[in-house]
Amino acid sequence: MTIIAKPCEWDDYGQAVLSGEIPVSKWTRLAVERHYRDLAKSPGNGLFFSAQHAEYAIGFFGKFLRHSTGEFAGRPFILSPWQKFHIALAFGWYRANGLRRFRDIYVFVPRKNGKTTEMAGISLLMLEMDGEPGAQVYMAATKMDQAKLMYGDAVNMVRSSGVLSRHIRLLKDGAYSQNGRNILKPLGRDSKSMDGFNPHASMLDELHAQKTSEVYDVMKSGIGARRNPMIWMITTAGFDLSSFGYEMHRYAESVLQGTIQDDDFLAIVYTVDDQEAWDDPLEWRKANPNFGVSIYQDGMERDCERAKKQPSQQVNFKTKRLNIWCSSGSTWIPLERWRDCADEKMKLEDFHGQPCWIGIDLAEKNDVVALCMVFRQGNRFFMFPRLYQNAYQIAQPENQHYRQFVATADLIETEGNTIDLEIIRQDLLELKARFKVQEVAYDPRFSSYLATTLIKDGLPMVEITQRSTFFTQPINEIESLVMSGNLRHDGNRMMEWMMTNVVMVISKFSGLKTPIKENPREKIDGVLAMLMAMGRALANTEGVVDIDAALGMSRVI
Repeated sequence: MTIIAKPCEWDDYGQAVLSGEIPVSKWTRLAVERHYRDLAKSPGNGLFFSAQHAEYAIGFFGKFLRHSTGEFAGRPFILSPWQKFHIALAFGWYRANGLRRFRDIYVFVPRKNGKTTEMAGISLLMLEMDGEPGAQVYMAATKMDQAKLMYGDAVNMVRSSGVLSRHIRLLKDGAYSQNGRNILKPLGRDSKSMDGFNPHASMLDELHAQKTSEVYDVMKSGIGARRNPMIWMITTAGFDLSSFGYEMHRYAESVLQGTIQDDDFLAIVYTVDDQEAWDDPLEWRKANPNFGVSIYQDGMERDCERAKKQPSQQVNFKTKRLNIWCSSGSTWIPLERWRDCADEKMKLEDFHGQPCWIGIDLAEKNDVVALCMVFRQGNRFFMFPRLYQNAYQIAQPENQHYRQFVATADLIETEGNTIDLEIIRQDLLELKARFKVQEVAYDPRFSSYLATTLIKDGLPMVEITQRSTFFTQPINEIESLVMSGNLRHDGNRMMEWMMTNVVMVISKFSGLKTPIKENPREKIDGVLAMLMAMGRALANTEGVVDIDAALGMSRVI
């Protein structure tokens, strides 16, 4: 059967983004620019774009699908321009060998923009109209109930379509093609078994709620026998920055920025540019591509006003309506501001022979050992964390997010079920040989034995009790340095996660500040090490110490 879409509507959207006619965030613009940049290089880059395939996929919606709920119930499913654009990209790009380019498609868009209904339509396209013999299509989520929401949309679309209802049988356990070989099923992580799948397409709903990569890994490992498989990941922002959902979001941003080259990965990201301007209607439009279609200004205004009057609602408004990742409503430094200070090209060896201040936070039984190095050049500070955890703790089910940090070299894994302090000692001696170590700040509650050994090794140890009287100054200074861009760090992802876990307690009587964590799983050890190192670096305004001429001794601050 022939499917024809009105040509170039998706291209009109892309051009309107490039011209500024349609306001979008920098992330959306990067996705659009990537398409046209690749188009200009094609076919010399081994890729080519097929407008015919793009229009085929877009045309499927209007020709065969109808809305089943809401104000559009019963009407043909006409995609919005932004939807046509990313569907065109997903189904239009091919490799020189004739296979589809994109295997992973990440769609990051706030609630009420029609993403779940769109994915239901794509699942039917890939079930029945993608030319794949024995196609298996799965709608996966952390819970079966969530997966059934998307599946329910697909079922209603089949029932409302004269053509699809003749070609697809709806049975109790799933939807089947008439020959019985193609199947569409909902799947939750809580399903009895997730083994033995051979998916042609997987639709992963609400990725932000997936703490681990378990569901994704099952689907990814099952596509090996397919020639044109796809994994669609759709999500809003969430609250858990240690989750697999956030890890995938960071990966998508890296692809868009070009720091990671992945021609198999299509990233579509809708969010704001200025997180502080969350009450600005312009930012609302950037984050919500269906603004004026399924998202209305009066509804946004009501929700925004409620968030202003009821601070507990601000986090929900930011995450679900504007796609801003937030760990809680009371975090210390805004995530975007911290990330603005990252410079992943900055290397420790760039500071060879320069003065260095070090903070050490040694772990209690289950905590992370943190070592933080700070360098100072005038009013600018450069920070490098080094984080350690033992293999036993990393292997625990509740610590699965640690594994991603190990994989990205943002966490050092040590053997056994405790962290051998000799490893920390040897690392400090190595740093002493490379840099002019001015001070090593430590908390005597956990470090007295190690400190004694390090004093004998000639390291200038400074004993610091972790109290608000010490913390307040470096806390205030770091806030100022981050906002001014005068603090630079190496982009360690585990350190970023720890920063989002910090809740600042401020005394009503003295104004002194104390960093705490609200949940035992939310580690802040790296932050404490940074505060100790920064506190001592900030205190040394008279210049650096001639370490070679100084005696190794412990001081108490």
